Amino acid sequence: MAKSPQRLRQLLAVEAARIMVDEAVGDFRSAKEKAARRLGVHAQQHWPSNTEIHSEMQARLQLFHADTQPQALRHLREIALHAMEWLQEFQPRLVGPVWEGDATEHSKITLHLFADAPESVLFFLLDAQVEYEEGWQRLRFGDANAVDYPTFLLEFEGAPLRLVIFALDEDRRSPASARDGKPLPRGSIAQLQRLLAAENPC
Repeated sequence: MAKSPQRLRQLLAVEAARIMVDEAVGDFRSAKEKAARRLGVHAQQHWPSNTEIHSEMQARLQLFHADTQPQALRHLREIALHAMEWLQEFQPRLVGPVWEGDATEHSKITLHLFADAPESVLFFLLDAQVEYEEGWQRLRFGDANAVDYPTFLLEFEGAPLRLVIFALDEDRRSPASARDGKPLPRGSIAQLQRLLAAENPC
């Protein structure tokens, strides 16, 4: 019996969420494409929204990773804090699953940095003799056209660290979240310190 469009949408959301959580795929579209191939779904009108996938991700974390996810999340947040302190001259902001609480042991730490030019961060990494890979991330602010921002991917204290470089005057507004289109939540060093202290008061 053929599955209804709503049932296909749900199955795709569940499989895409599993791919993002268990296979460390960080991009919603890539997860949807993999899920559609595995389930033999060809029509994109059956694809779930990013918000639906995120809801399934949260459910999966609670159901299958409740014993390990909180510890993995705290470990990554502690590493993120060390990275932010190392990069503090670039006004770092933590974004993504590590800040929002959905991270697993496979998640990347993503920091937004603010510099007069990307070369300032590049020279910082060169001076520190850090190996890195250069790339780009396409981001959108509100209804404006998407813009490609330079990125550096490196390893920091055993975790993958992605640095996205913005201009100095772009620190007051956040790009749109891929999940729901709302401004992407960002956390400062002080905010992350308070969060970690609240999780483990002493």
